Amino acid sequence: MKKSGKIVFLTTVGALFLLSCGTQFGLRPFAGPVEPKATQEIAQLEVGDNRSITFVKGRLEINLRPLTDEILNRQLASYAPKKEGFYQNPYESEVNPYTYGDWTPPEQQWATKRFTVFNLNVKNYEFPKVLVDPAKISLVSSNGRAYEALTYPAMVEYYLPYSWSNAGNLYLNFEERKDILQKTLYKAKQFIFSGQEYNGYIVFPPLHDDVKKFEVRVEGVSLRFNFRNESVETVDIPYQFHREVYMAKEPRSMEQ
Repeated sequence: MKKSGKIVFLTTVGALFLLSCGTQFGLRPFAGPVEPKATQEIAQLEVGDNRSITFVKGRLEINLRPLTDEILNRQLASYAPKKEGFYQNPYESEVNPYTYGDWTPPEQQWATKRFTVFNLNVKNYEFPKVLVDPAKISLVSSNGRAYEALTYPAMVEYYLPYSWSNAGNLYLNFEERKDILQKTLYKAKQFIFSGQEYNGYIVFPPLHDDVKKFEVRVEGVSLRFNFRNESVETVDIPYQFHREVYMAKEPRSMEQ
């Protein structure tokens, strides 16, 4: 009896401790949309109404815009068909490689974040040619977390286990995803010559729940080249963003 009394006492103390720490059962972390920081680190960065940030140097513009899953689903609407009434395997039914489409886990009414995606748009009316290397783009948070941009081979490797031995519909979906990635990802070694524009997606893993402020670093942008086609003038561009992280039972977009 004495032992049982000790257990009850310890359980009560533990519960009171959790309550005193502000723990609320049933809540989980959610994140609001990614927003640009109002005042950027360098004067050449301009914040737009569509949550984008644009680096301006003469008539060169390098625009970075965060894309929500809703935007990605609209842009790739034909690859995210809505199916109801049956359990959906997200690796089989949704071909959109950037989101889970309309798929939600069992007993959950909202989709899980698959990746963190930005659209990078370059307009060059200033230099003979410009080169932005996606392999030199990273995301670094204020609390020290770092993410490298996912290249085409990395994205293919992510989906490879779900091709199921190169057979059947799963393999066809895998090949279709590869085709979408080739069309939409920002390509490496893509020169933007004078008078040209180019855009593509920059993809990172989903951000951790403790990431609130972060910087997307587009490093080593080549602006001028010598006769050997070697870069002789580069610039590093720090795009600063933030998002709200909050605790709730469901995302605010679903609250009535």
